[in-house]
Amino acid sequence: MKSLLRQWWLLSLVGIFAWCSGNARAQQYIFTNNNVANSENSTTAMTLNIKGELKVLKTYPTGGKSAGSGYFALSSVTSARGRLGTCLFVSNGGDSTIAAFQMNLFDGALTPVHGSPFSDGVSGAQPLGVGLAARESLLFAGNTHNNSISVLRIFNGCSLQLLKQVTVAGSPAGMKVTPNGDFLIVAYIGQVDSFKINAGTGELTELGPFTPKGSAAGVDISCDGTTAYFGDTASGTQVEVFSIGSSGELKELNNFTNKNGESSNNVILSIDGTHLYVSNTMSNEITTLSVGSSGALTYDSTVKLHKPGVYALGLTMGTSGRDLLVSEQNNPESIGVLVTADGSLKEVTGSPFSVIKNGSDPAGLTAVPKGCN
Repeated sequence: MKSLLRQWWLLSLVGIFAWCSGNARAQQYIFTNNNVANSENSTTAMTLNIKGELKVLKTYPTGGKSAGSGYFALSSVTSARGRLGTCLFVSNGGDSTIAAFQMNLFDGALTPVHGSPFSDGVSGAQPLGVGLAARESLLFAGNTHNNSISVLRIFNGCSLQLLKQVTVAGSPAGMKVTPNGDFLIVAYIGQVDSFKINAGTGELTELGPFTPKGSAAGVDISCDGTTAYFGDTASGTQVEVFSIGSSGELKELNNFTNKNGESSNNVILSIDGTHLYVSNTMSNEITTLSVGSSGALTYDSTVKLHKPGVYALGLTMGTSGRDLLVSEQNNPESIGVLVTADGSLKEVTGSPFSVIKNGSDPAGLTAVPKGCN
């Protein structure tokens, strides 16, 4: 009898853990880099429900100073999964430091890591911000003020250690690591670049730069790691498509241009890779493009975002692929939520959702968990 009771207790315990684990994975969180003007920096944790509604949980100080400005395509908050859990990193452009948090996926709570914020190796302020991209145990910081990329080791408890700083060919705006972790792809608001990553040492071997037809700013990478999409700073919509070779070199496949929407700094692929969404910064719109073979892009539609948003900036998408979120420059900072269905977009009721008063400066956002990369 005792044996049967013990087995029943163990099975119940396993079921509880499985239920908790499943619910933790199912919950979608959104985190921001608030970049509050002339102030100490902070990050806000939010939940996204099945209706596409955002709910603010809590705002946490990063311990550093805000940049107070920033490149439209720069991603200043990112996450990384380690053996001991999920880490959140938020850059502080006002003093060139990076805040590190341990994340609780059951309730979205953040715990500052001992020693945070960590220096990224650059002293002083970077008014255009510090971009971030993560690869398992490595974090890359794009220093826009002195044209360099810092490489930092991510330890199991989410603490950081500077490994090296590499001078690059331009001011890094958009940065992203290929899903297999082999290459770092960078846009300089002009040229684009690719770096081979040495996972053991953090060494970056430059393979470019490569010259596109326009001024590349933001970047996204296909889930199979073979194609990079660059959003250009342009009078209309301009997206440049490059193949990523097996050794990391970039080769231009397509230069897509369209007069719908003004400026096209930020781009993000749908989870299934069949559509590319572009934030038209200056017209506060989102353009949808269909993705074909060999880098082919076809115009689908352009959606005007609800007021009071002013500029459409960074984009993120969670694991479901259903909701597209866009950071909108405004005061208070706001985030628009659009539901995707077969590539078409419809903004949800109540969007954009207010986050924090930030003086109308560009704010970053990221989803946790997120898609393939």
